[in-house]
Amino acid sequence: MGGDQIAETPESPLLQLCERAKVGDEAKALLGKGVSTKEFIAILAEKEKFPDALKLLAHLLPKREAVGWGCLCVKHVLAIQKVRPSDVQIAAERWVADPSEENRWAAKQIASKEKPRTASGLLAMGAFFAGPSLAPPNQPRPIPPPDKLTSVMVVNAVLMAALQKDPKKAKENYAVFMQKGTNLLARMQQQAMQR
Repeated sequence: MGGDQIAETPESPLLQLCERAKVGDEAKALLGKGVSTKEFIAILAEKEKFPDALKLLAHLLPKREAVGWGCLCVKHVLAIQKVRPSDVQIAAERWVADPSEENRWAAKQIASKEKPRTASGLLAMGAFFAGPSLAPPNQPRPIPPPDKLTSVMVVNAVLMAALQKDPKKAKENYAVFMQKGTNLLARMQQQAMQR
């Protein structure tokens, strides 16, 4: 999930996920014994610990789905602003629709031109980091990216998108982004149960 494989141990896997996602101490203090991940995300949202809840979501989702969720969040903000998606946003979305190596490298190339200064640029780099290697295709030895790098790119893109243009709407955006993420997670869990 998000490339973040949490070992099932007698210790709390949710606490391990919190550590991996760099959830803040105040948020971790809200974690009660026996609380499920879904319940904990709801508690964080209720207490308006949105950045921490978004971090958890980004690390829970598989890489492709995490980038897709980030794309939905950015598109939400772009629609409010009545702005067309940029080339880099389109490249990230293209990779989500078809996670081929060609699309992954195209996302990196377009994002590199704008030096990931935008939420869309971070998503495109998240798509690139979801691949098997940072090395160019013609290099025989792969260089695997750090496992959680896609999740980090996605959460930073989502946080940036929430604050874009009108920081006063951040809480509203966070709530919408949370809903999009939890809905996606629920659909994925439902599909997994049907298999």
